[in-house]
Amino acid sequence: MGMISSALDRPSRTAAVIGSEDEALTVAGTIAGIFANGDAAQTAQARLDLLSRSGLFGISVPTEHGGIDVSNTVLADVCAAAAAQSATLADILAAHFVALEQLRSYGTDGHHSVVFSAALAGARLCRATARRNGQDADALPLAASGLAWRLSGEALCTPCTRHADWLLVPARSDGGRMAGVLLATRIEGLHYVANSCEPVDRAAPSAEHVLFKDVAVDADAVLHPPVEAAVPQSLELLLEAARQLGGGRRAFERRLASDHDDARDIGLLSARLAAAQAMMAEAGRAIDAAQIGLADQHRTNAFLAATAALAVAHEAAGHVRMAADRNAQPADLPPSLAAALRESGRLRRQGHPHPPEQEG
Repeated sequence: MGMISSALDRPSRTAAVIGSEDEALTVAGTIAGIFANGDAAQTAQARLDLLSRSGLFGISVPTEHGGIDVSNTVLADVCAAAAAQSATLADILAAHFVALEQLRSYGTDGHHSVVFSAALAGARLCRATARRNGQDADALPLAASGLAWRLSGEALCTPCTRHADWLLVPARSDGGRMAGVLLATRIEGLHYVANSCEPVDRAAPSAEHVLFKDVAVDADAVLHPPVEAAVPQSLELLLEAARQLGGGRRAFERRLASDHDDARDIGLLSARLAAAQAMMAEAGRAIDAAQIGLADQHRTNAFLAATAALAVAHEAAGHVRMAADRNAQPADLPPSLAAALRESGRLRRQGHPHPPEQEG
């Protein structure tokens, strides 16, 4: 476990213990307020240290590893509460929760024992989106090197990845097989393009640009996800829906404060957001079932429900933003939603019985 344990060779943290789902939501709201309204003199590192000590990074750790394993609906509510005040905080939390789910689903017992205990102590995981020729790509190339591998390329990662503990990178082997690579964030060959992750003029920091220059990858750092849609993919869609919903709520609060809208319009926007919330809760329950269910249908149901939640949340948030700006144009579908909708359509068509042929 050399590549994994090396990330723990850093000052140890002591995180608070969150004991209930209600407490997790309360803590998320408090931390979101600090991220949104913190002292201008406070550094990003100080805010991130406070977040680590809050205990939020451990709320989805399975009970058999000492966590409380909150429901996926609560994870979505936590991300929505964060997004309502700080998009950056929501991005950080969502990436961490999805990465932990990937480890739960695809990781070894060694991954579980090391990473889950570290998360309970405040360690953070980040995720990467591969880039090639200035465009998003599905993975970085993973080249064989003796009994190990080498990783090169570039990626856009979770904000302030340099201050996290691990980075989960999508990769593709020489044989074309997809894999996840778990890297410590401070190892040889990993280069952060910017000088810091401090926001410019207090704006939300963008994704961290990271270069991978012949990074050594041991066998125990590689995760092999299945080909079919699985729980981490559904959770990623759900938490993106939560961030859309949180952003919509933030815009809605601004509309309420302006006091210029017709009451009917306000009621309609509120109903759209409430519908998105209901869809999100339903998707969370479907993902809960998929985590313990053995049938493929559980995973399919979770994916379809999460796609529906993201579509409704995206639409609701878009309506709120357009109401705030009469000149705004409908937003394009985010790539993740477009891809999920295509897969959803394929699954729906695959499961629909063909009508009998008409006799001549």
